[in-house]
Amino acid sequence: MLADVWKDLKVEAVAASDVQRFAGAWAKLAGSAQETCGVQLPEMQLPLLAQNAGARLLTVSKRDELLLALPVQSSRKFDRSTASDFACNSLPLVASSHPQEAVLAMVQKLQRPLLLKDLPLDSRFYDQLQKTGAHLRLTQQWQRAALRVTGSFEDWLAHNFDHKRRKEFKRTRKRLSEQGELKLETLNQNSDFAAFVEDFVHLEAQGWKGQRGTALGIQDGKTSTFHQICAGLHQTGRLRFWVLRFNGKPIAALFGVASGTQAQIIKITYDESFAKFSPGVLLVLDATQAFFAEPNIEMVDSCAIPDHPMINRIWRDRVRIGYVLVAPAHYPSWKFNNLFIGLSGYIKLRALAKKIYLTLTRRKKS
Repeated sequence: MLADVWKDLKVEAVAASDVQRFAGAWAKLAGSAQETCGVQLPEMQLPLLAQNAGARLLTVSKRDELLLALPVQSSRKFDRSTASDFACNSLPLVASSHPQEAVLAMVQKLQRPLLLKDLPLDSRFYDQLQKTGAHLRLTQQWQRAALRVTGSFEDWLAHNFDHKRRKEFKRTRKRLSEQGELKLETLNQNSDFAAFVEDFVHLEAQGWKGQRGTALGIQDGKTSTFHQICAGLHQTGRLRFWVLRFNGKPIAALFGVASGTQAQIIKITYDESFAKFSPGVLLVLDATQAFFAEPNIEMVDSCAIPDHPMINRIWRDRVRIGYVLVAPAHYPSWKFNNLFIGLSGYIKLRALAKKIYLTLTRRKKS
């Protein structure tokens, strides 16, 4: 019975400095999880945890078997899923064996409330979370663009865009091709992934993110971490990377991660001097066609902000995402409710402040 199992499971918050001892068990869990989430794979998270001394790996285990893994870090009044340039999903890896028991053990043995940011609300994990009897509240929820891979790429293109828009895509690509050599490079197992990484880092640093100081290539340690992440993902065959070149020069780059039936696009960048040719749009269409060619992929999460001006017009499917605050059943109700009210107000105020700031500075939303 459920009540007889979860109490015997071990829940541990492992310090970032000690998490390497779970690397093997974590990799095994990734291969047998009930739901796959590329951004929570050990190849992605181990380099990030190494750069975040205050982070921990929340684990649930049964003897030597790891049943659940989720990177977390502490805030003043609660814990939360870790934040990084690559964080767009807090869905933990949960083993197919005893999933409900593992989720129940995680929640009921929490020491503090936990905020799960960017959690897919149509996931099995969220369903299981709601069955634990724990305190549970959504501080905010929204929808973001996704691609559900069914049928053929040609059918998808015809269904999503009218003849005029499809013709516009072809005309834009042709106009660019007439001015020079336009070439798509796709990462494969024989590719030098480091060259793709360098192209991305260089291209992003030349644009508005470089001017703002948020590009990967100009932040301390971020380039090295990016290399490590891509190295691990490439070794396991989970890295997806595309670069669009014009006369040998990269003008758009996009990378993501695929695991099981799911994939996520993590980041995209483009040369703003080519903006009139929409190289980012052309590359997303190329990547979309590539995802349709993969037999196992069923859904791709854009990991984009709500109402993203580009991807929302291309990928018409949506996934429900939310910030979920959870605490064990024995946590005082009044304390949990006060935390929820304060946190909800803070999130709304912060979003309003950001909107005003972007309006006044005329900066991009994404």
